[in-house]
Amino acid sequence: MSLRMTAWYAGTAFLLVLLATSLLTWSFGARIARQEDRTLHVLAQIARPLGGAADPSASQAIASALERAGNTREIQFRVIGPHGRITIQSKGNHLPLPSSVGLPNVATLDSGGMAFRVLTQPLPNGFMLQIAIASPGSQALLLRYRETLTLILAVSIILCAVLGYLIARSGMRPIERIAETAENIRLSTLHERLDVAGLPAELAALANTFNLMLDRLEQSFLQLSQFSADLAHELRTPISNLRGELEVALSRPRSDDTYREVLGSALEECTRISRVIQSLLFLARAEMVGAPPAVEALDLASEIATVLEFYQPMAAEAGLSLTARVRPGLPIRFDRILLQQALGNLVANAIAHTGTGGQITIEVAEVLEQLSIRIKDTGQGIAPEHLPHVFDRFYRADPARSHVGGNLGLGLAVVRAIMDLHGGRVSIESTQGQGTTVSLLVAATAR
Repeated sequence: MSLRMTAWYAGTAFLLVLLATSLLTWSFGARIARQEDRTLHVLAQIARPLGGAADPSASQAIASALERAGNTREIQFRVIGPHGRITIQSKGNHLPLPSSVGLPNVATLDSGGMAFRVLTQPLPNGFMLQIAIASPGSQALLLRYRETLTLILAVSIILCAVLGYLIARSGMRPIERIAETAENIRLSTLHERLDVAGLPAELAALANTFNLMLDRLEQSFLQLSQFSADLAHELRTPISNLRGELEVALSRPRSDDTYREVLGSALEECTRISRVIQSLLFLARAEMVGAPPAVEALDLASEIATVLEFYQPMAAEAGLSLTARVRPGLPIRFDRILLQQALGNLVANAIAHTGTGGQITIEVAEVLEQLSIRIKDTGQGIAPEHLPHVFDRFYRADPARSHVGGNLGLGLAVVRAIMDLHGGRVSIESTQGQGTTVSLLVAATAR
């Protein structure tokens, strides 16, 4: 990666420097050419009055005048008649004859291995005047200039390559550090985080995002570990009870009533295990993407009445009052089975934690196109430190995590999953010694 970045950087820099040196060379050459062109026009102004004669004295006069004006520079001149015949010409003039088209014009021509800047312009009598000045000094200066720029170009390429490599290494170092940290992360090192100190703003944002991902992963693995431990704990007790009872029953011959009692107890433990597995399967399915519930239009009052009818005997046996206050015919779109399961879990939980003589009430209120279903009890309540965790799987507010009343620690987790499936919310309020209220908030209209 560093080498590729260096190559790109050096290549880009080379092209930019090459373009800059080319422009400078062209600009310098054009400036020299303009200076020589001005000199040629000055010499042409001197030679024009003498160019109309065709005798040797005129040639000598032009040569003398141009020599004085041209200082020490080598000057060539030529006067060409109307039919292309040379009438006057300086000695040693080997420049090619000009064309009469497009006059006046200026060009650079080579004669005898020397570069000449040549001006050709018409004379009033139909003749043409050609004046050339040699520019060895200018050409040498331009050559040295090009050589200097070539040297600068070569040095620049080397410096750009070195600086590009250093810059690439400096830029890649934080990325390599991030990659090294990510490579070393294992299940046992999920607590490690990337150090964002000293990182550029762009990479700091990337590192923070990566750290947030690690936070979520760590939390997920912690929950998974806790879930595995809780599951093992939940299944170990009924399986141990089942095995112990069967071993005792088989240790010696017993009466039919004893065997019947043992089998009944074993059936209870199997039922408990089945409930745990069914609840876990439901939670797993609820968390799967693309598993929508079978929503239908329901009469909320009728569904609540069905739940109350099922739990009335249990409430009466516990000496509790179980009532509901809901407007008849109140519509709701929900999965019928899941609605009854959610309400049933909350009512069963309230019965289990409310003492004799207590009251359990289901109230329904319409709030801003939403239905608020509240299950209130006058039970023992929940301590504030437990409230944030009561919807977690296998969580129980009592430290002993007892199984009294068939409490699996999954009921409220199932309720929350049901509400999530329907786009609703569940919340809980509780005061120790006064009771608990669980609220289900769901849209009254179709989702």
